[in-house]
Amino acid sequence: MRGLACCLLAALGAWAARADLVSAAWGTEPAAPLYVGQAYFLTLTLTTGADEEIASFVIDQGPSRNPDAQRREERDGKRLTTFLWRQSEPTPRLAAIPLTRVVAEVTRVQAFGFARFADSSRQGVGAAAFSYDVVELPGEAAGAPIGDFTLTLGVDSETFEPGDVRRLTATLEAREGTVPQTLDLALEPCEGVRVWPFRVVGRTDGRLVAEASVAIEAEGPVTLRLRPMRAFDLGTRALAEVAAAPLTLRPLTAAEKASAPDAAGPVPLRFAPSAAAPVLGTVGEEAPVPAGGRVEGWVRVRAGGRTGWVREDALKGGGR
Repeated sequence: MRGLACCLLAALGAWAARADLVSAAWGTEPAAPLYVGQAYFLTLTLTTGADEEIASFVIDQGPSRNPDAQRREERDGKRLTTFLWRQSEPTPRLAAIPLTRVVAEVTRVQAFGFARFADSSRQGVGAAAFSYDVVELPGEAAGAPIGDFTLTLGVDSETFEPGDVRRLTATLEAREGTVPQTLDLALEPCEGVRVWPFRVVGRTDGRLVAEASVAIEAEGPVTLRLRPMRAFDLGTRALAEVAAAPLTLRPLTAAEKASAPDAAGPVPLRFAPSAAAPVLGTVGEEAPVPAGGRVEGWVRVRAGGRTGWVREDALKGGGR
């Protein structure tokens, strides 16, 4: 029994001695060159044995704050632990990090039968000096959003009767990069359609959602097109257009009018008490204020800074 214990202790000693911090290296994601205003990650990758983990670390150069994220992967029998700091530069510059001393607490866990053993040790290694360029976007691309984006256009209903109001939703998503802080969303001119400006209703770094209302006075189908956004594509390193698929709306057929209830949508505020009257705007989330005046089925109200007529059943949630 004593011999078995001695062998086990010897094996544990040899196992613990193999714990090692192999290397450390700085990098960026994506790779340089990087551009003014572009969101990117400064990375520090620590290489250890495949069964070792980085419990903590300190550096004498580089960012002074904690990393924003980390990831681990195994490659060629080693474990690569990468720490990432989100960065963005407001002006062109040569960014440089001198030779860095990295001291990490490396933990190794091993199973011997039913027993599990953990050993931690502080290890040190040097990361070579690292530099990269942050440059202005070339030529006409200056000031453009940077990344890989998709733009879509949706509507609450693809059918209408002349005089109806429909709510549009434009969604910009960043598959790479971040959505711009300001974005000029607008529809291309379309005969028979009156448009109210888009307003942002939701935003994250990777997604922007905006809504707008349109009043459709046309008698036949209308096709709505969102103006394309110009963005700098990191794959091609060139300016490109990001376009949404066009959206075609069609009038209700006679059969659909007879069988379907009124479509839900924004309540139109009209110039006169008639479904054929021009639309002045829409009734927003705030309750409209009576403005004096009533015609059979219609009531005069003030909403959104305008005074006009709305259907009584619409105010009660009954439709147009």
